[in-house]
Amino acid sequence: MASLLLLTTACGEEESGKTPTPTPTPDPAPVVDNTQLAVQIERKPFYTRNPMSAAPSHEVQSDKIRLAHTGWGENYGTFTLNFPEGKSKRVILQYTMGCFGSRPADYDNTTIFFIKDKSSNEWHEIARAFTPFGGMFDSEWEKSFYLDVTEYQSLLQGDVEFRYFYDGWDARDDMAHAVTLNFIHYKGEPEREVIAIKNIYDSATTDNSGNRAWVYGIEGYEIEAEERLGIRTITIPDGTRQMELRFSITGHGHDRGIFPDIAGYETKNAAEFDENYYRFVIDGFIQPNYGHIFYSNADNYIQKGTYNYDRANWAPGNPANIQYWSINHFGEGNEMTLDIDLQRFISEFDAPNASEGVARYVIQADMFFYK
Repeated sequence: MASLLLLTTACGEEESGKTPTPTPTPDPAPVVDNTQLAVQIERKPFYTRNPMSAAPSHEVQSDKIRLAHTGWGENYGTFTLNFPEGKSKRVILQYTMGCFGSRPADYDNTTIFFIKDKSSNEWHEIARAFTPFGGMFDSEWEKSFYLDVTEYQSLLQGDVEFRYFYDGWDARDDMAHAVTLNFIHYKGEPEREVIAIKNIYDSATTDNSGNRAWVYGIEGYEIEAEERLGIRTITIPDGTRQMELRFSITGHGHDRGIFPDIAGYETKNAAEFDENYYRFVIDGFIQPNYGHIFYSNADNYIQKGTYNYDRANWAPGNPANIQYWSINHFGEGNEMTLDIDLQRFISEFDAPNASEGVARYVIQADMFFYK
């Protein structure tokens, strides 16, 4: 935007016949609509075929990883991959589901892969997916999905630590689910430069269900508590021109509690099979744009179990329905506040035991700051 020019007359210039010196005024501050501080981005969470047609510059692939329960608390499966240093125009993660042994295991279980930021020691979720009901597949079965992870490329440099979580108990010596990760890099400069990545919410860090999740609707374990989905104060790095939030939220459990603010609504096994909504409060302003925690399984591929039932942001045998939001800052300075609110729910349970079917959400939210 061109600066406006304000003509000023310095003392004595008129008398001397000199031309007045134009003094530029600063560009006006951008006008921000406080009802549009969070706007959902139309971005696919994954592709069923590689969206890139060009030849890759290089690929970095993991071994085939046998998926078995990794334990409670901070117990994860771990491995390290080595990446070349440098920038890529785009990075696509090929996530290939398969099996160990005679066939995949039986059930649709949560699988999450995290990468470590060596500068901050934060762990960021780079992929969340759900195993298929494997009973009708054989030892040759596999299926690939493609996730755009370009915004994480600054972390994919040199030796990178990974860890993974698998919440199933169905692995056996003769059959188990398996995953292979292949990071496909494409030559060129990225369209936007990421200044910083910050973890805003992570249910794994303050898990209160024994399942890396936050329980929902139980008195004394409120999901909106400060240590869970409460208000966060975020410091915006200097030079930031854009902010985007990657919000990963999936619902689990078969709770038969109630949604007290939805008249006449009958719970359909919260949180896995119930529709739910969330909204943002940014810099104190409640945003009218709602996020929808629901995903249609109508076009899911055929499996042995309840593969075609709609669920809370996921489908058996598919990656999670990750949602992306453009975030704006309304106030002055380099600090903003962000809060995420769910609809009220009252559980039928009084203790946060995931094995009993209590409603819960697995959540991670990362903020990307772009130059």
